[in-house]
Amino acid sequence: MRHLILTAALLLPMASAQISISDIPALPLSVVAQPQPTPAAPVQAGPVAKVEIQDVEITSPVSTGQTPTVASDDVGEVMIPVLATDKDGNPVAGVAVTWEVKNTGKAPIYVISSLMDGKATSVAATIAPDETVKYETMTGANGQVTLLLNATASTAAALKLTASTGEIKNLRDAPQTIDWIGQ
Repeated sequence: MRHLILTAALLLPMASAQISISDIPALPLSVVAQPQPTPAAPVQAGPVAKVEIQDVEITSPVSTGQTPTVASDDVGEVMIPVLATDKDGNPVAGVAVTWEVKNTGKAPIYVISSLMDGKATSVAATIAPDETVKYETMTGANGQVTLLLNATASTAAALKLTASTGEIKNLRDAPQTIDWIGQ
């Protein structure tokens, strides 16, 4: 802008061309600077619309592992993933999920860990027959949290999960049970 004003001053007749640069008020820096593009805001998921247990293997052979409270990718280990989403299907992080695990069988069930954002939190607990325990977890950035269970003998577990939206059902909208069968 100063350049244009100076050019105009040079075109004036000599008698009126007594304008100096100091006579031109400076513009505020915010007006002179070119506007910068606003960075795109990260997509924020809306309120929780649905919390579901994802695809779960509900019948599994018993584990033959030596340490049933440590993850070893043994056949008896059952992962129970839960996914929280908004009305558009976007994952919602930070949703509290309460796991109620009841041992309905005759042998112990082992809770190995909970998994969130690829990180395992060790639980290493044993649930005796007819015992019910509760665990509090939270969904990670991808809207998921997973509980890892194990059994070394024929037994079964009934799961009841709750979140702020109420009781959590699995994809088949049925009560969630897991049966470990002998080899």
